[in-house]
Amino acid sequence: MTALVIEDETLAAEKLIKMLAAEDESIQVLGVLDTVEKAVGYLKDNPAPDIIFLDIELGDGKSFDIFQEVEVNSHIIFVSAFDEYALRAFKYNSIDYLLKPLKRKDLAFALEKFRQHFTLTQSKSEIAGIIRQLQQKEYRSRFLLRQGTRLFSLHINEVAIAYTRERLHYIRTFSDTHHLIDNNLDELESQLDPEKFFRVNRQFIVSFNAIDQAYAWFDGKIKLMVKPPAYEDIIISRLRANDFKKWLGK
Repeated sequence: MTALVIEDETLAAEKLIKMLAAEDESIQVLGVLDTVEKAVGYLKDNPAPDIIFLDIELGDGKSFDIFQEVEVNSHIIFVSAFDEYALRAFKYNSIDYLLKPLKRKDLAFALEKFRQHFTLTQSKSEIAGIIRQLQQKEYRSRFLLRQGTRLFSLHINEVAIAYTRERLHYIRTFSDTHHLIDNNLDELESQLDPEKFFRVNRQFIVSFNAIDQAYAWFDGKIKLMVKPPAYEDIIISRLRANDFKKWLGK
């Protein structure tokens, strides 16, 4: 745990540091600062400590001024001889407000509150990171295809459309070649990046880059023209039309 002491009374700062060492040897005190100006400069130029012990009355003003000059991402334990600032102090990411002369039991209680809060914050951060990783799905980037006895790889950016015809499944490239694939369109839809591909109906999945023109059709449907052209008209149902238009406008 890293800590920064912002205190303009030398004896009070020394006493606090000794009490911290007695409570928890793992606490690393990064320094002692005695003015608003020095505190602002430190916080601008250095990584945020885990916790700041902050006096209210400093040599050049009140410590609240620090928050007006720099973003403070550390947890705060205020240490002051005055109780009149307590309500205001809790607006600033404060864990506790301790009165001078500082008592060891009060400091121990404040540190325990910080540990509980810090552990909870870390857990939330770790969970959020896991969720982000899960959400960052890796989509298919290529196909392994067969041409006679030859196997070759085709990059996903070369795929214009995927389609079903007579119970077989194909991809068609921008260079107008057709390739038989093993996956049906339901399987393929889940493997393709939805930012780049859209399942327009039961027979076709289209690449955004393959879309040539789209027309309003009967009963709220959409008729889609692609390049290279599909083997039949691509009609998007009224139920899918709104989703398709939202996808086009992303």
